[in-house]
Amino acid sequence: MAARKVLSRAESQALTREELIEAAERLFYANGYHATSLAAIAAEAGRTIGAVYSNFESKEALCLEVLRSWATARMSRLVNAIAATDGTLEQRLDAIANWWDKQLMADNAPLILAAEYGISVLRDTAQQARTVEACERFIESARVLLLDHLPEGAEANASLLDDAVYGVLGTATGLAVGNVSGVNRGDDRSSEILTATIEFWLGRLGDSVGATTAQTAR
Repeated sequence: MAARKVLSRAESQALTREELIEAAERLFYANGYHATSLAAIAAEAGRTIGAVYSNFESKEALCLEVLRSWATARMSRLVNAIAATDGTLEQRLDAIANWWDKQLMADNAPLILAAEYGISVLRDTAQQARTVEACERFIESARVLLLDHLPEGAEANASLLDDAVYGVLGTATGLAVGNVSGVNRGDDRSSEILTATIEFWLGRLGDSVGATTAQTAR
């Protein structure tokens, strides 16, 4: 029988952290943010409450890691879905719509958790700052995806690009909230609204590039 590998201190801590995040995810999704205690998460992971505080300073910090892990996985799937297309705008928009319907909107639990977390940190400026920092990666990913549709070598107006990024993300957030709250209509067309918003902003960015090119040629 092969000898069992002895984990280093760093490996052991990384394993504990991963187990705590997985346990927190299960309980947060099943019971909600407010009804889940750190003690319950520790018990679910088979760890002590001390192990929780050794890895996360608060329930808010642990919840943010759960949401970050979920969002990272979903963003990775979106990038892979877009990469698997033939590169045309039509195919990419179809991939985005399919990802939205089957990867994001198919499971409300993470979206509900995100809403509960967001409300819980409204008055916590330090945790809000950490949340904003965590979101920067996804904002940058959206920026890259939009830039990828511009003509080769073209540079979009920086201010307009920011408007486009936040316009698309703001629309997506509103549609997700509407889905979770039941405000969206029964014949949910949120993926169509999202892709139409993306097309609108790509049109604005394309017009901006065209205008800049024309002025430069004069």
